[in-house]
Amino acid sequence: MKAVVKRARGDGFVELSDVPEPELDDGSVILRVESAGICGSDIQILHDRFQGYAVPVIMGHEFAGTVESVGRDVTGVSPGDRVASETHAIICGECRYCRTGLYNLCPHRRGFGYGTDGAFARFVRVRKGIVHKLPEEVPLKEAALLEPLSVALNALTRNSRISPGESVLIIGPGPIGLFCLQVARLSGGIVSIVGTERSRPRLELATRLGAARTMYDDELRKGVEEGGALRNWFDVAVVAAGSASSFEAGLRATRPGGRLVYVGETTENGSFPLSLIERRNITVCGSFSHNWPVWEDAIALAQHGLVDLRSLITHEFGLADWRIAFETAESRKGSKVLIRP
Repeated sequence: MKAVVKRARGDGFVELSDVPEPELDDGSVILRVESAGICGSDIQILHDRFQGYAVPVIMGHEFAGTVESVGRDVTGVSPGDRVASETHAIICGECRYCRTGLYNLCPHRRGFGYGTDGAFARFVRVRKGIVHKLPEEVPLKEAALLEPLSVALNALTRNSRISPGESVLIIGPGPIGLFCLQVARLSGGIVSIVGTERSRPRLELATRLGAARTMYDDELRKGVEEGGALRNWFDVAVVAAGSASSFEAGLRATRPGGRLVYVGETTENGSFPLSLIERRNITVCGSFSHNWPVWEDAIALAQHGLVDLRSLITHEFGLADWRIAFETAESRKGSKVLIRP
């Protein structure tokens, strides 16, 4: 089969290759991929800015499709079922995090698309414990977006909470930021969202999704300078952008006693005055990935139309056009770019 493969470390070294189809084992499912989303981490792997990825590896970790075949130890799903998969391809199953359901924090975890072969291919092998059956109300194409929705849901309903009437700042209008916007609004938050000039189409989409205010990063920067109108303004800042400067801007915009939630992906090191946290009593938390109950909640929200998946899908490409798909995603001309194997 054809697959988009990262062949070697370094900037580039990604190509469309012929690879063997995955082999079924007793505890796995072979999934025929219907749609797979390009994530910011895929762009980072392309440019060698992601830590710890394997080579060679088939890329792609946001995906949905139909069950092609199941191993003899698999129950609950059958060939032909419409499903989506979590990203936690390999876990140890024995550590305290696996045993308490927080297997996304397993120190031995390896995800699709960087730690083991992913979904930019016709077929992908998935262990049985992370396969979710989809209700008819959730189209397969849209189901590829359940992964970033689950990231947002984990951040704002498990690792932190938004209360009705709270002012919320979201830095970064990518797919995760736009899902954080929707989740925060469902919780009663009054949401502002900020991006760069390149992100104008995404900010326009944010307005359609209910943002009370959109702004560019230079507006935020001026607004949080000493005496600026946005300094100490927000109850909650959600940093969904992978840069140290975004983190500091979020801290400066958060009111004393407020909260900052970090869901960005970056290899940068930050440098900022620690007093921004200590003197103003700001609670800072990180949020990584998701787990089974978060996914089930995300599916329920999509099933009942409480979140908009469809509007985030702006481009679709076949495997043969993977280069154009990656360039489109990196340009930020759209929101979520799908590959349809």
